[in-house]
Formats: sequence, structure tokens, C-alpha cells
Amino acid sequence: MKKLAVLLSLLLLADISHAAGFALYEFSARSTAMGGAAMANEAETASLASNPALITELTGTQAQMGITAVTAHAKTTVAGQSRTLKDDVWLLPNFFITHKLSDDVSVGLGGFSRYGLGGEYKNWQSWPGSQLAYHVKLETFSFTPTIAIKASEELSVAMGLEAMVIGFTQKSTLMPGAMADRTSYKISGSGVSWGGNFSFIYRPQWAEKWALGAMYRTKVKQELNGRINAGMENTALNIYNADAKGSIALPDSISAGISFRPTEKWTLEAGIVGTFWSSYDQILIEYKDMENTPTIHNQKDYKDAYRLNLGAEYKFHPNWAARAGYVYDKSPINEKSMDTLVPVDNRHIASLGVGYTNGPWSVDVAYAHIFSKDLSGTTSAQFRNQSVEYSDGRSDMYALTVGYKF
Repeated sequence: MKKLAVLLSLLLLADISHAAGFALYEFSARSTAMGGAAMANEAETASLASNPALITELTGTQAQMGITAVTAHAKTTVAGQSRTLKDDVWLLPNFFITHKLSDDVSVGLGGFSRYGLGGEYKNWQSWPGSQLAYHVKLETFSFTPTIAIKASEELSVAMGLEAMVIGFTQKSTLMPGAMADRTSYKISGSGVSWGGNFSFIYRPQWAEKWALGAMYRTKVKQELNGRINAGMENTALNIYNADAKGSIALPDSISAGISFRPTEKWTLEAGIVGTFWSSYDQILIEYKDMENTPTIHNQKDYKDAYRLNLGAEYKFHPNWAARAGYVYDKSPINEKSMDTLVPVDNRHIASLGVGYTNGPWSVDVAYAHIFSKDLSGTTSAQFRNQSVEYSDGRSDMYALTVGYKF
């Protein structure tokens, strides 16, 4: 049963962490190109995901749709044995629509992914790390109805709901080696959780070239329902073919950005995202309708994490804009509780992009490369404090967004 608790908790962490390797900030190609620095500069429909208060600056009805393709490579070494992830491409779709109800009130609806994880290790059958996990596919999609109000000529505020749909599949084995396939088991499940956000954008008239934006996301309580399917049931380890449920509290976060427009052609922004991971202390897991299997309290001593970003945009033509960005993304991983699902530490991200507008249409593209720092540590005591090392972590992202003003 402890194995089940650890595995499911690791899976859920991949879904919720606002830190290196887990969270997704690629809400639009423009934002991706600028390193996610989109809190306080020019508004776009996708501002519903970064700073919803900005939509008061949009006119009429506008819409954007986009997709980001992600590839990743990483090597994980457990107890001296190394494995790499299989090559794969993950697609992250998004859509946004806004409408101006009056001079002071705007509404919008966004759909996008804030968390995700996917991958399978090559040649996992003989690898000690397969006891933690050798395959995971986790997908989330958030729907965010929002209302924004222009409180004054300088200040706009917004508030919104978030309905997050989650689906996951994870595979592990009890006995790496000759019995790996027969003792492999799968955890799968889904759920819907609710949260909220509050944001503002402030453009002081006494400093017209500057702007300040910020957003707060509330904690979210996740309730998941799923199934454990074992190749061979193991009553000694409390592994059964049965329904299961779990719960976890997602930490709250604060993001802020300050922008500066030295000229009509240039826009610069610096920002920060902080997530209060120290408030995350345990996950509760239990089988459904099985009285003799106890609830598991799984401890994870994560650290508060932050993300710093810089972005720039240069409009070199009335229809064209060039963009660039940089991100430092700090990981919350505890070196004494490492796992196989998150083979990354602190990250550096470099990005480039270009945008084109023509009448009501707009097209934006972006590319970003992620460099992950190596990390060494151990698994938790539940996995006998085995040595773990993450190395050669890198990822590429390709983003496309198309917009239309009705």
C-alpha cells in the first residue's frame, strides 16, 4: 500500500507543481517567445491565462487559438543504473475568447493546460527505478470564465473561476528483472477541481512608460477517482485490482511583472512567479470499499519555488514584431525524496519568436529551449534511500497562435 501511495503522489505532483519540469506556462506563442513575461505589457486574448485584468484593453470580440509541441530528453540513474526517456512529442492546445460588454466591463473564457507530464523509460524491465515508475501520461485542461472591470483610467481588476480537468495513467513494477512484466501494475484516474484567480493591471498616468501587473491563484483541493490494475495481485504489499481514491491540496501562487516602453517600438518586461510549496505536506490515498486497507499519509517535504523571467519585443515594421525571452525556473524538489517521474532540477530557458498582423488576423510563432541542471540525491526512506541522479535534461518547444478580431 505504501508503494501505491508514493506512486500516486508522485503522479499528482507532476500535475500541480509550479516549478521546473511540471508547470506549463506556454499559453500563447507571444508569451512563450517573451519567456512568459506577459503580466504588464500589451494585451492579447491569451492574457486570460497570464493576467486577465488586461482584457479591459481589448476592443469588441476577439479570439485566439494555438498549439505548442514539446519534446524532452532526460537521463535518470537509480542505484548506479541509468535509463533515458523514449522520444515523443506532446501537444498542448489552447483557446481564448474575449468580449467587451461596455467601456468598463469585459468578459472572457480561456481553455489551456497549466500542468502536464509524459514519458516512458527505455529498457525499464531490468531497471531499479521502475519500482517508482517507468511510464506516466498526465494531462490537464483548465476552463477559466473571467470578468474584468476598468476601475479607473489607471487601474483594471479581474476575477475568474478555474475548472481543471485531469486525466492520468502511470505504470510501475514490483520486481524489476525476469518478473518485471508479470508484476507490473497500472494506476489510472481522473477528476475535476475548482479554483479561482484575482489580478490587476496598473498604468500610472504620472509614469506613462511603466506598468505593473499581478495575479494571485488560490489553493485548489483535488479529489481523484481511479483504478489500480495489477498483473499479479500482491496481498502482502496491499496491491489489488480495485478502485481507489486520493486527495491533495494544491498550493497557492503569486505572479507579478513590471513593464517599460522606452519607445513606441520597444517593450521590456521583468517578472516573477512564486509558489508556496512549503504548505504542501501530505497526500491521502485509500482503496474504495476495502475496510482492511488503511489510509496512507505520504509525506513530501517540498520547498517554496520561484520563477524569474525577462522578455523583450521590438516592432520593426507596422505588421511585424520580433521577440526574445529568458527564464530561470527554480525546482522545489527535495534531494532526499527524488523520484523517476521528474528528472530535472533548476532550469534555464531561452526563447525567440516573431509576430505578424494583417487587418483582423494575427499569427505568432515561437521557439524555446530548456536547459536543466543535473541533480544528485536519494529516494525517500520508503524506497530504501537509493541513490538517484538526474542528468542531460533538455527540452524544446514550438508554439503557434492564430488570432482574429471580429
